[in-house]
Formats: sequence, structure tokens, C-alpha cells
Amino acid sequence: MSSANSTDHYYVLGQLVQGVHILVASSKVYRLLPEIRSNLVMALANATSIQEVAGIPGRLTHVFGRITAPAYPAWGASLYTASILLEIMKLDSTRRSAMEIRYSPETVELMGDNGISICDLNIDEKSTIEEMLASCIVDGQLSEAFYTEGGFAREGAIIITGSDAVGVAERVVQIAEF
Repeated sequence: MSSANSTDHYYVLGQLVQGVHILVASSKVYRLLPEIRSNLVMALANATSIQEVAGIPGRLTHVFGRITAPAYPAWGASLYTASILLEIMKLDSTRRSAMEIRYSPETVELMGDNGISICDLNIDEKSTIEEMLASCIVDGQLSEAFYTEGGFAREGAIIITGSDAVGVAERVVQIAEF
């Protein structure tokens, strides 16, 4: 591993630890966790595989009104969120971090009312995730957040993205404060 690559590895892991601390410190964020729990992930610059995306093994959950993480970040610890992040990075390589929160029409409306660009990922059996994300580019800019309403045996979710895990965690706390 080159020294630049090593530096990015440590940067990503440090960002995730700090991001989790920000989430843990909030007394309101736990309300935004989906029933299936959540993960905060961050990728190496130019990541192309799930093994180049770090996340929280066992996912983030809540206990007694606070977010908790069962383990320190690890590479390849997320499949679903990491896969989505890798697709987002194909369209905007500066978006290296993501987290899911609970979907509700009220949260989507509050986010839009507070200047957070959010796009509906119309789940269509015929569309690829790349095609759905491409439909979320407006004036050359990819939306900051995306949502799905869910459906049969699938919970809806809002996916918050950003350049780093600390920024995503801070954005999630801001949304919880709305």
C-alpha cells in the first residue's frame, strides 16, 4: 500500500469514528433510524469495490434513545449502502460518504424546505440504479439526498450523501433538529 493510499485509509476510518461520535452525542438522531437500522459509510478516493468502502459492522442502532455502534469501522462492512455509494461516486466522485435515515413524506418536505436537494428514486423494475441516480441531476448537480418510499417487504429510506462522514453525520443531526 502506498503512503498516499495509507493516508486515505486512516482518513476514512477517522472520519467514520468522528461521525459516529457526532451521531451518538445527539439526543434526537435515533428517531431517524429506519427499522432495519442504518449504516454510515465512507469510501476511499476512487473506490470501485465494496472492500474499499468502510462502514460499521452490525450497523448503527439505538439503545435507550441514543445511537450506538457495536464495533469500530471496518472495510467491506456494508453491502447495501456501500453499493449505492459506489454508484453515486460514478456520477460525482466527491461524494464519498452516505447514511440512510427513515423515510417519511414529512422529512422529505422538511429537507426540501430547508434547502437540501432531495430526489425521488422511482424504483422501477426496468431501471438500473445508475439510471435512477442520473435522473437526479439538475443543472449539472446531483442531488444531495435521495429517497425511496419502499414497498412490499421493503422499508423506505432517505439516503444522505456528502464528501465525508463527518459532514454526513452533521447533516443528519441537522435534519433531526428540524
